[in-house]
Formats: sequence, structure tokens, C-alpha cells
Amino acid sequence: MATTIIEGVAIRAIAGAVPATIRTNADIGGEADRDYVAKMSAAVGVRERRIVREGQLGSDLAVTAARAALDALGWDADSIDLLVVATQTPDRLFPGVSFTLHRQLGLPQSCPVFDINLGCSAFTHGIWTTSTLLSGVGRRALLVNVDTMSRTLGATDYGNQVLFGDGAAATALELDDDAPPITAVLISDGKGTESVCFPNSAMSASPGRSAEFVINGPAVLGLALRSVPRLVAQLLEATGVDPDDVGLFVPHQANVFILDKLAGRLAIDGSKMLVAMDQLGNTSSCSIPLAMSARRAEVLERDRHHVMMIGFGTGFSLSAVLADLDATMFVGTVDVA
Repeated sequence: MATTIIEGVAIRAIAGAVPATIRTNADIGGEADRDYVAKMSAAVGVRERRIVREGQLGSDLAVTAARAALDALGWDADSIDLLVVATQTPDRLFPGVSFTLHRQLGLPQSCPVFDINLGCSAFTHGIWTTSTLLSGVGRRALLVNVDTMSRTLGATDYGNQVLFGDGAAATALELDDDAPPITAVLISDGKGTESVCFPNSAMSASPGRSAEFVINGPAVLGLALRSVPRLVAQLLEATGVDPDDVGLFVPHQANVFILDKLAGRLAIDGSKMLVAMDQLGNTSSCSIPLAMSARRAEVLERDRHHVMMIGFGTGFSLSAVLADLDATMFVGTVDVA
């Protein structure tokens, strides 16, 4: 378990972007599938989700979120010294989405950009990656999380169609000697490689098989209940923060069944856990920042001096971050037509 305490980096703003197209439960399956869709909806806690329209790409959502963050802060594109994009559904295999954003945002040539291929831990891993690299390249950075999971689902995979939505979020970070520390704890467990995957894709694709997302729900539940408590315990020990002093818990929005079980295992006050799945679904890499963006009013009412964010999923990959977001600007969520 890797633990890092990051000094002198402030999380300045978080902005979200979602497709304007809404897919309701009534849009999934046919008349014969209504009971199954209703049962799945109740189990995972999703009533509707946003999905990209034909011809709309993840980069369209990503650039909108990035511009929203820059505009809210009044930052010029020329002032960005680092861009990290975290996605497991890139527009294409190469070049990365980060280069598309570099062009569309008009970032300077001196700004390094790269993609991270991560899913449900991508925000917390991304905060760690971006924060630790920033001091070596400049003063300001953007972390952009984006996924269009709807494009990976089978035509009759109604269970996952109920669960997953599309979205993006942009997080602006800046060097600041007075910033409270950001603490991150990370775990990797390659035994989960086949449990959350897109098997028939990229260089391993076979023309004779369709490319469809695969998830082993019981394995993910086991991962959450087995490993997340260890992750949280290590994070609290590293920071010396009492669990009662954590004002807001923002877990990866896996599904409400897993989150309810996880809250019980962690003995978390349910009122402190942010859940925003009913209208967004599970948006993979951006689920944590998008939940905070979509529930902006609720977040602003909370004590944000100790915010714990927890990611877990693909790989298996897990990470948790404890940060002071009291001075962070929550921009909200933009619809992308």
C-alpha cells in the first residue's frame, strides 16, 4: 500500500460536463424487459443517465468541462503547465485525448500532456499523479476525467445499460505554499484484471466476436468490502484525522447497493456520504468529481476541511485521497448538446 503526503498543491476548482441526451429507464429494452429493468434500477439506484449522441465523443465533454474550470478561475490557457487526462474510453487508441484537448484549448507547447488508462479509481489516482508531478513542470495543472461507457455496452446488456452513464470533469490544481496537505493511499491488485474489462478490444480484438464491456459484480463488491476499509484505515492513520472529523465522504459511484454495504462496513454516518447516481448513473473515471459538481449546493453546505474521496475498480485499482476542499470552487455541471 503506497502512501504519499503532497505539500504545497491546492485544488482550486472542479467542473463537470454531461451529454444533453437523457436515457430514461423507459428507453432501455422493450415491453418484455420492463420488469427486469425496473428491478435493476431499484438495485443500483439509477433512474436516468446521460449518454453521448451519435458522433459525440468523450473529448467533446472533456473540453467543455476544462473550459468551464478555466473560465470560472479566470485562468488563461497559456498559464497551464500540465494536463493529465484519465479515461478508459478514449476517442481512439492514439494519439491520446490529452492531445485533442491540447489543440482545442490552445495550451502552450511547453505544457506536457498524457493520458492515464484507468477507470473507477482514475480521479483519486489522477489527483495523486497530477499533484506529485506539478512542481517539476510549473505552477498550474488540469486533471480531466472522462468516460463514455455507453459506447462499450452490448445491445441487449440491459443490466449495464441501466447502471452506466457518460460524463466528464475537470479539476484545476495550483502550487501554493500555504495549501493544506493532500494525502493519497493507493493499492494495485492485478488478480482483478478480468473482473472489470473490455476483453475484445484494441490489439487483442478478434473480428469474429463483438466488443462488449464485462463486469463481475460480486468480485467488485468483494473488492470494496475487503480492501476499501484497509485503504481508509491507512489514510486516517497517515493523516491523524479522526473519522468523526471527516465532513464529506465521496466514494466512486459504483451502485447504491455497494455504497450502502460499504457505508455499513466503514461505520460512516450516511448523511456524510455523497451519492448522486439517480440521474447520472455510474460514470466511471469521473464519477467522484461529477457527483460533487452535480450536487454542488449540497457540497457547499458541508464541512469540506476533511473530504475523503475513494476510488475502486478496474485492474483492480484502488485509491483514496483526503483533502481540504473548503476553498475549492465548485463550478457545477454543463450540458453538452
